[in-house]
This record gives sequence, structure tokens and C-alpha cells, in this order.
Amino acid sequence: MSILTPEQVAFYYENGYVVLSGLIPEETSLRAKAILEKWAECDPRNPKATSKEPIFRALEEEEAVASCYTGAILQAASELVGEDVSTFLRPNKPYPLHAYPTQDEWKPWEAHIDHAIKEHGHKTFPGAFRLASMLFLSDVEAHGGGTLVWAGSHRKIRALAESDPVHYELMATLNMELDKAELGECIELTPKRGDILFYHCLCAHSGSMNVQNTPRLAMNAKW
Repeated sequence: MSILTPEQVAFYYENGYVVLSGLIPEETSLRAKAILEKWAECDPRNPKATSKEPIFRALEEEEAVASCYTGAILQAASELVGEDVSTFLRPNKPYPLHAYPTQDEWKPWEAHIDHAIKEHGHKTFPGAFRLASMLFLSDVEAHGGGTLVWAGSHRKIRALAESDPVHYELMATLNMELDKAELGECIELTPKRGDILFYHCLCAHSGSMNVQNTPRLAMNAKW
């Protein structure tokens, strides 16, 4: 039985991303949020960290955070990609990717595609991964570190790559020439705690500055 509506799947294929709600129990996301806040207190990237010493991550805490990747999330991922759910596994360890408050003036960051580091040598076709996600564990306000996406960019970027497969063999080359795809304007997403953003391998996106007062808590996972 499908858990996504035809409209949600169609939105993903048209835009290259979709934000879904209701796939994580409330108590699970609340517990994970509390643990991530604790870990953030010792994150060297956090300007307000109370300590720069690496925090000990208890196994039960890691498992509590990783439990946010519910069966419903894995099922949704399989439906978006059109492959069996058994090929989508829960991450063994959570990968926090937070946006901490800054005093700088907000401005959008440049678009990029993932796995486009030259030294890593990832090829454009087939993609380096099937599907990526950002799972949000705090409410995101406008200009509060929400992900930026370029709707429909996955189709434009694929067309650019297919226009010269030899030149664009590597993701790194494609990423450096995204301006040729004429991506248009970005959209700033403001998801709520427990929401998950799924995005296509070739969907242009970026993080953004957090000029609000609290950290934006999120985790990244790819399949």
C-alpha cells in the first residue's frame, strides 16, 4: 500500500524535490531534537558552544536520533525512486547538518549539486546516489537556515549534461557550469520539526544563512 499520493510523487518528478510531513512520531522527533541540542553544545561550528571538546555520543542516543528514519520514510523514498523498499536502509549513524545563527546579513547562497568534489571523481551518469534527504528536527523560520532549492533544476541540469556527455562526464565539471543551465530563482524552504525534504541527485540546492536566534537542527542522508 502506497503512503504517498499521486500528487506528491508528481510534484517530486516535476520539481526535483518534495517536502513531506507526518512520517515521524511526535515523541520520536522531540527526543531526537533534545539530543541534537545537547550535541550542538559542543559542536566547534557552533559560535555559542559551551565547550569545544568533542561530546561523547552514547549508543542509545545515536539510536534514538537514527530512529527518526522510520519505516514510513524509507517507504516514501522507495515510492519516489520506484525501487523496492528493501534497498533503502536506515542510516547506521545520524549525520547532523545544522545551521547556526550568524550576525551577518542574510543573502542566498550559490546553487550546487551534491557529490561534485573533483577529487572524489563521481560520474554524472549514473548518478552518485538515487535520492538525498534533509530531515528537520526544529521549526525553520524565514531566513533561519532553511534549504534553498531551484524547482525543476534537475531537468535543466540533466539536459545540460546530456548536451555533451564527454565534457560533463564528472559531477564536478557539471557543478562548475551550472550557470549554463539557467536555473532561475531559488525557493527558501521553511519546514517544521519532523518534516523531511527529499531531493533528486541533480536538483540544484544550497544551505542558507541563519539570521534567527536559534540553531536550525537537521540531518542529511542519501541512498
